[in-house]
Amino acid sequence: MTDNLIFLSKKGDEIEPDKKEACRYMGYKSDRKNEALEELYGESLLCLKKEACYKAVYTEVPISLCDGTVDFGFCKIENESLYRNLSGCSSAVIFAATLGAGADRLIMRLSKLSPAQAMVCDCIASSAVEVWCDEVNAYAVGNRNAKPRFSPGYGGVSLSYQAAILSFLDAQRKLGITLNDSMMMTPKKSVTAFIGIKG
Repeated sequence: MTDNLIFLSKKGDEIEPDKKEACRYMGYKSDRKNEALEELYGESLLCLKKEACYKAVYTEVPISLCDGTVDFGFCKIENESLYRNLSGCSSAVIFAATLGAGADRLIMRLSKLSPAQAMVCDCIASSAVEVWCDEVNAYAVGNRNAKPRFSPGYGGVSLSYQAAILSFLDAQRKLGITLNDSMMMTPKKSVTAFIGIKG
């Protein structure tokens, strides 16, 4: 755990999910007219805005790259995709972000009442966490030159590294994020990521 942590938060109604992206997750083109789905989307969005609690924590660390391995100080990752992503960077922002347990409870509750609405709400929540990550990304980077964010689970980077990231960020205490034996996070709508800072 580091002492140099920055905490961010927003209320559920302060984030507007990307409707087009949510519809893509549903396998539905948002430009099509479907009154029943539009009504379900609107109801689900209102429910999510009441239950979601957006939180994030981040810090910036110096990094070193050598022979395909990235050293973040609190862990080392040997991975060619991540190495290429962070090439030319002298530091990286490390963050964790979540919609909170309320979103999980809402989707679980809806799954018993209306599986269709639960699916729609799940897709909206997936879009919402990406919008939140974009905001965290922009806040942490500012006007500096940065690489696209990179998360464990992509490019061959093992999900097992999430344990080190969450521990370093004190994410269980600050955000309520925990890991199961499969290294999947709870709340489910949570993300960890690296952002390389050039220079």
